[in-house]
This record gives sequence, C-alpha cells and structure tokens, in this order.
Amino acid sequence: MKNQPDNSTNFATSDFYAAAFLVAKGYKLFGINKADSRRFRFIFTDEPNRPQLVSAYFAGLVEVNAKAFVTAIKELKSLMYNDAID
Repeated sequence: MKNQPDNSTNFATSDFYAAAFLVAKGYKLFGINKADSRRFRFIFTDEPNRPQLVSAYFAGLVEVNAKAFVTAIKELKSLMYNDAID
C-alpha cells in the first residue's frame, strides 16, 4: 500500500478498498490520478483524524455501513473506468 500526501491539504492512496472506505465514511474525493496506467491514486481532501481512521481500518477496528461501502466501490469503479474511456 502506498499512502502519500499530494500536498498539505490532500491525501492520496493507491489502495482501492481503503479509498472506498474513506468515501463510505464521507471523505470528499478530490480526484483520481491516472498518470500510471497500472495504478490509480485516489486523492482526498485530508482531515485531521484521517491517519487514525485509516490505521483503524487496516487493523479491523472500525466499522462501516455495508451498503455505503458497496455504493462507494461502485462509485469509484465508475469514475475509474468512465474517465479511462474518454
């Protein structure tokens, strides 16, 4: 997993399911960086509690609404592949 800040107000991750988790938790997706065609980077507006939330996600210590998570997965896939066609 590569989590790297794009700048002081953004957070980027190439982990698809971590990105879906953040979307399901209400984080604003700023964009998708597709410079590397083999690895998309999901860019979010960063929040102060994001590091703890992502750590809790990977440790299995946080819950997310299943419907919101599935909806976020569908939304991200749509954004990834619709933009790739244009």
